[in-house]
Amino acid sequence: MGRLRPDAVCALLFPGTGSAGAPDLVTLAARGPGPARVVGDVVDAVQEALPRERWPSLRRILLEDPDAYREAARLPGVAQLAAYTASVAVDRVLRAAGVMPRFAVGQSFGEIAALVCAGAFSVTDGARMAADLVGVLARRGGGGGMGLLEADEAATLKCIARAEAEGAGAGRVVVACLNAPSATVVSGPDAELDRVLAVARESGVRAARLAVPYLSHHPAMAGADDEWYAMIRPMRQRPLEVAVHSPVRGRAYGDDDDLHRALADCIVKPVRLPATLRAVHRAGATVFVEGGAGGALCQCARMTVRDVATVTPLRDRRRTAPPGGATAAPPPLAGRDAASEVGKASPEVSKASPEVTAPDEESSDVPS
Repeated sequence: MGRLRPDAVCALLFPGTGSAGAPDLVTLAARGPGPARVVGDVVDAVQEALPRERWPSLRRILLEDPDAYREAARLPGVAQLAAYTASVAVDRVLRAAGVMPRFAVGQSFGEIAALVCAGAFSVTDGARMAADLVGVLARRGGGGGMGLLEADEAATLKCIARAEAEGAGAGRVVVACLNAPSATVVSGPDAELDRVLAVARESGVRAARLAVPYLSHHPAMAGADDEWYAMIRPMRQRPLEVAVHSPVRGRAYGDDDDLHRALADCIVKPVRLPATLRAVHRAGATVFVEGGAGGALCQCARMTVRDVATVTPLRDRRRTAPPGGATAAPPPLAGRDAASEVGKASPEVSKASPEVTAPDEESSDVPS
C-alpha cells in the first residue's frame, strides 16, 4: 500500500466528456468538515455561473439526492457540468489537504478544468465555458459521434481504410484521440462511424460507441471552434500557477499563449495523450491523480508509462454508465485500477495522506 503524501510530485488528469459514471461527491465531502466545505463551495460556485431556469440544482443531484443524477443527466449539458464540477472539487480538496499539484493534463473537454485548476481562469468562468461549449457542440456536431477501438493508431487506420473501401466514405471517420498505445478513439457521422466499429469487431478488435452524441476532434467542426472562441474570449486569462501540458498542442502552455484559442482548438484537432503523459513523467511527476469520476485516465497512464503510481479519488464502484448517447457500454481497457481515499483533513491541515489501496477491479471508463 502506498500513500499520496503532500510532498508527492502530483500530476492531475482531467477527463473528457466520454468518461462513464456519476461523480461521487457525497463520499468526497464525507471525509470531514474541511472537504465538505470545499466541495460545497465548488458546487455553489459552478451553480452561480449557470442560468437557474435552464439547469437543475447541482447541489441536489450531486450532494443532497445523488440518486436523482441519472435522470437529471438526460438533460443536455448536465453530465458535462457535473464532470467539470467534480474535477475542480478534487483539485480543491487535495490542495486543502496539503497536496499541491505540480502538473495538470486535460483531455479535450477536461482542458477547461485543467486551466481553471492552474489558475488561468476562475471557477465560474470555467463553468460558463463548459456550458457554452455544450451548446456549440450540440448545434454544430449533431448527426455524429465517437467510438473506441482497443487498438493502436495504425490498426485503427486500417479499419477506417477497410470501411472506406466498403463504401463508408473517404475521410468521413478520423482518429480523434489516442488515449493509450492500444486505445484509440474515432469520430465521424453516425452511419460511417458504426461501419468502422463493425469492421473493427469483424477483425477481432473490441470496439464500441461512446456516450458522446456529437462530432468532436473532427475537421467538419471547423467554424464551431471560432464560434466558441468568440464566446469565451472576453473571459479574463490569468497567469498560470501550475504547468499545464496539452495533448492537443503537444507541449506545456505558457502565459504568452492565447489559452482561449488553445481551448477552441480542442474542438477540431486530435488529442494525443500518451506523448503528453510521458512528457509529464519525464518532467518529474511521481504520481498521476484522476481529477474526475472513475479511473480511465489513470488507466491510460498505466498503459503508457511503466510502473507509474496512480490515485483515483472519485472511482465509482457502481459502474453506472451515463445516459443519452451510448449505443453500447464501452469495453474495458487492459490493466487494473487502484481505488483511493482522499484524506480527512480540513483546509487548515497540511499533513493528510490519501491512501492508494491495492488494485481491485477493471474499469470500463473511457474518456474522450
